[in-house]
Amino acid sequence: MLNFVIIILAITISLAMILFCRQYVKRTFSAIDAILNRFEDKNLSVIQATTRDSRISKLENQANRIINQYLLEMEDTKTKMDSIQSFISDISHQFKTPLAGLLMFSEMLLEEDLTVEEQKEFLGRIKASTQRLQWMTESLINISRLEAGTIELTPQQNQILPTLTEAMHGVSVIAIEKKIRLHLQPFDDQQLHFDSKWTLEALINILENAVKYSPIESEIKITVEPLSMYTKIDITDNGIGIVKSECNLIFKRFYRGTNATKYEGIGLGLYLATLIMEKQGGYIMVKSIPNQYTTFSLFLQNCQK
Repeated sequence: MLNFVIIILAITISLAMILFCRQYVKRTFSAIDAILNRFEDKNLSVIQATTRDSRISKLENQANRIINQYLLEMEDTKTKMDSIQSFISDISHQFKTPLAGLLMFSEMLLEEDLTVEEQKEFLGRIKASTQRLQWMTESLINISRLEAGTIELTPQQNQILPTLTEAMHGVSVIAIEKKIRLHLQPFDDQQLHFDSKWTLEALINILENAVKYSPIESEIKITVEPLSMYTKIDITDNGIGIVKSECNLIFKRFYRGTNATKYEGIGLGLYLATLIMEKQGGYIMVKSIPNQYTTFSLFLQNCQK
């Protein structure tokens, strides 16, 4: 009789174990199925805890980490796609005006009853539009390479005076045309940590803007001031100035100030200069009062950090 009871008890326990295992497996597969369904869902969201089982909970946490990473990558991809779309739209808009000018003046040159003076005028405008397109193309190529990291700046310990002098020579022609004096205040030259080639590009862009927006027969002052970690190069003009609310916006790609619309430009020079400075551990700041002065301050590292 005792053996019979033991057998019955063993069978009962076995059946209970089987039922328990069946229910556990069923819950486990249901939880796994719910997790897998989340990955098939186009609108992924974080999985809420469905059980206190440590193994299922661990699986849910792992799935949540994967989902979160996927969502972050999707958001990053969307941001990059929006940026590319905006960039292409800006480029097409900026290229439209010079291309339209080239087409119009080319058609005018095909007319047979033009005087020599008219032909020279139209050829001059065609040349100006072509030069503008060339500068835009070169600037955009430099920007895209710097942003993508295909161009690496090579900062070294260099004297700053030769680079400043070369930058002033680079804008001397347009400065002479407006009878603008470029005045570099004397300073004790020292070695700074920068890429001379690309820093020259940044300085020329800033100086060209200073000349462009300055009145005839004015002066542009350039000062160099050593600081504890950086050396500050100030370029000050007495031109149209910049509205305070736009002092941060002018460093964005293709942005042009509201009081600069009557001047020719596309809004790439400052963005490129900012990119160059950041790539070598420096930065640019601006202070301005409209119709009084504008000072662009370029900060270069004194030595490699």
